[in-house]
Amino acid sequence: MVEQVETAGRGRRQLIGIIALFLLPPIAAWIAWNYLGEHGVAGTTNNGTLISPARPLQLQQALVADGKSIDPDEFAGRWFYVVYGNNGCDQQCLQQLYVTRQARIAINKDIQRVRRLLVLDAVPDAPLAAKLASEHQDLLVAARASEQLRASFRGENFDTRGGQFFLVDPLGNLMMFYPADAEPRGVLRDLQKLLKVSQVG
Repeated sequence: MVEQVETAGRGRRQLIGIIALFLLPPIAAWIAWNYLGEHGVAGTTNNGTLISPARPLQLQQALVADGKSIDPDEFAGRWFYVVYGNNGCDQQCLQQLYVTRQARIAINKDIQRVRRLLVLDAVPDAPLAAKLASEHQDLLVAARASEQLRASFRGENFDTRGGQFFLVDPLGNLMMFYPADAEPRGVLRDLQKLLKVSQVG
């Protein structure tokens, strides 16, 4: 009788174990989807707003201030912050450039994995050009950017008038945006997590 009870108990445990093996993958996937998001950033802790689905950009169509096309290699395989200038580059724009510059510097050895792009609606005047050259040597500047590029940033809750800055993944997809007054430490934490889990860039 005792042996039958023990046998039945072992059978139940084995059955539970088999069921658990089948249930574990979908449960793990559900947790990852709801709490980690498609890019592997915890949905409850990321500071930027994830864009789902991520949308491809036409970054190779951007133009630098002298009218020459930006080398596509500048974009390929790198994370990119994109800041939109408003009336040239007002204080809000300059603050976003400061935040993204500091985040890039803070990642230290991974600094080459991240670039920054400033999109302007006109060629910067001499004072602004001098300021950008002095304080943001790593910055790519796109003046008179193509319509294809601008259209990629249009959408619900998007603000390309300087109210937001954007993060592009190494595959060239727009995948996150931040408010103009984003907290610098939060921006840095997001970037650190993304670089840690990224299989590309």
